[in-house]
Amino acid sequence: MKKEKKKKLKLEEYSIRRNRTGYLLIAPAVIAILLLSVYPLLNGILISFLNYDMTKATAPEFGTFAGLKNYLVIFGNSKYRNAVANSVVWTLVNIAAQVVLAMGIALVLNEKLKGRGFFRTVALLPWAIPAAISALTFSALYDTKIGVFNAILIRLGIFEEGYSFLGNVGSAMPAVIIANVWKSTPFLMIFILAALQGVSYDMYESGAIDGAGKVKRFLYITLPNIKEPMAVAVILNVISIFNNFNAIWLLTEGGPLDSTEIMYTYAYRQAFVDHKFGYAAATSVVIFIVIAILTIIYVRMISSDRRK
Repeated sequence: MKKEKKKKLKLEEYSIRRNRTGYLLIAPAVIAILLLSVYPLLNGILISFLNYDMTKATAPEFGTFAGLKNYLVIFGNSKYRNAVANSVVWTLVNIAAQVVLAMGIALVLNEKLKGRGFFRTVALLPWAIPAAISALTFSALYDTKIGVFNAILIRLGIFEEGYSFLGNVGSAMPAVIIANVWKSTPFLMIFILAALQGVSYDMYESGAIDGAGKVKRFLYITLPNIKEPMAVAVILNVISIFNNFNAIWLLTEGGPLDSTEIMYTYAYRQAFVDHKFGYAAATSVVIFIVIAILTIIYVRMISSDRRK
C-alpha cells in the first residue's frame, strides 16, 4: 500500500495540471529540439534505407525502400574505406599530439611565474579564433609563394623553391593536423591546468624531501591525481576531433587525391557535391553510431566521478 501511495504521489508531482506553467515554459525548447535535432536525425536514418540519388530523381526506383543497399555500397567503396582509415589517423594523431602539448603547456603555466595570467590568456587565443580565420591563416602560411614556412625553409637551404604543403599527398594530412593541433590544444590544456591546480603543493614538497626528482614527482604524484579528469577531457576532445569538419574542408576539401578525406567530408561530398543523399545518410548514421558510443563512455566517466 505504501509503495502504491508513493507511486501516486510521484505521478501527481509530474502531472500536467499541477505543473502546467512549467510545461508551457519548456515547450518552446522541447519543440525546437524535436524539429531541429530529433526530426532530422530520424529522417536521416530513414533516407539511409531509401534509393535517394538525386541524379536519378526521374528513375522509377527513386524514393523506394533499398534495405541495406546504401550501407553495402559505401562499405564496399574503396574511397569510403580510405576515409575511415584517414578518420582513425586524423583522430589518433591529433589527440596524441594535443595531449603531449597540452600537458607540457599546462605544467609550465601551473608554475609560479611572473605574468602567469598574461601567458595563460595568450595560450587560450588559438582556441578563441574562429575556424575560418584559423584555416585562412594556415593556408597563407603554407602558400608556395608568400608562405612563412616556405620562406624559412628556403632561407635555411632545405628547399630550393616553394613547396605545396596542402597540394601534395604526402604532406597534406600532416599539414592539416598541425593546423588543428595549434587551434585545439588550448581546449585540452584548460582541463589539464584545472586538474593540476587541484593537486596540493604539499605533496610535491614531501616528494622533494624524500628525494624524488621532477620526473618521479610527475609520474607518481601528478599523473595519479589528474588521470581521471584528464581521461574525461581526452574522451571529450576525441569526440570534438572526430566531429571536426571545418579544419579539413576549409584547407583541403579532402584532397589532394582523397589523402585528407575523412568520414565527415566524405558524407558532405556525397550529399552536396554528388547529390547521393542515400549514401550520405548511410555514412552519417555510421558517424552517429561512433559518436554515440564515445558519448556513452564520456557520460559514464562523468557519472562515476560524481559518485566518488
